[in-house]
Amino acid sequence: MNKTIVISSGGAVMRYKNDLSHVCRNSNISTFAFSTGFMYCINELNIYPDYFAFIDPNSAMPALEHIIKNKEKIHTKVVLLDPIHNNLDYNNFIKWCGTTPVGRGNFGGWERFRSLVNNVKQLGLAVEMPCYTLKHIYNNISKYKQFDGVDLVNKHFNSRFDHTQVIIKNQLDPNFNEDKLTSIVLPILEKLGIHDISLIGFDCQGGRYAPNLGDKYQLSRQPEIKNIKSDKDHVLLSSANRGMDEAKQSINKYLPLWLNSNKFTITNLVEDEYTFLKKYITHQPITDLII
Repeated sequence: MNKTIVISSGGAVMRYKNDLSHVCRNSNISTFAFSTGFMYCINELNIYPDYFAFIDPNSAMPALEHIIKNKEKIHTKVVLLDPIHNNLDYNNFIKWCGTTPVGRGNFGGWERFRSLVNNVKQLGLAVEMPCYTLKHIYNNISKYKQFDGVDLVNKHFNSRFDHTQVIIKNQLDPNFNEDKLTSIVLPILEKLGIHDISLIGFDCQGGRYAPNLGDKYQLSRQPEIKNIKSDKDHVLLSSANRGMDEAKQSINKYLPLWLNSNKFTITNLVEDEYTFLKKYITHQPITDLII
């Protein structure tokens, strides 16, 4: 498979927007957007990514609404984690993953999310991926006899790859802001068979590309947005770095395990001075990808 650019919502995506747009539109390269990265691809790069994945419905709702409204021209494959996104009510979603503002009514609430997911499946865009979460495994170990005595977090990390189901999440503490690269994105990419990747937007610094839609959750979580004078539905919040210290702890603990698994050929498109990943992943200039 060709190289895939994996795009998240870190502030660096805006720094390299022009070069990234040129590469994505003129090279034989696939794109995988995570979370708000989907709307970044549309708004800033003027492309639809080949793949879109998420974990928290709150980060996905604007993207899902856009997909349904523009269904005639979209061919993006939407990764739906099963049963997390497919079948769970909100109470069981909490048991598998944690809370989400959508479960408390944001962006139309849980029923609207379920409706959008069903529409995506009816359009034939869904990649339904069976999954486990460490939270649900270890809180219900009697239901997972195959993992009794198995340390999926550390000692037996590579045994994660012995199962058809993708195993996501690293932490059992729902209040710990684990990094999404190692806990969600790399597991999904591994199951998709996407192994030659270049990252952008996973840098644990430089702010976030975030919704500017006036929802109460975003206004409370990112008060910086009140000072943004823009009519765009997504904007760069350059000082929005909450939770980054925990994400760095998560990177330090889990990224070496992924790199030691030798599952990926991986580079980072962000220059070392703008990324925490420089400790682990080699920088590759975006211009190297131009053909």
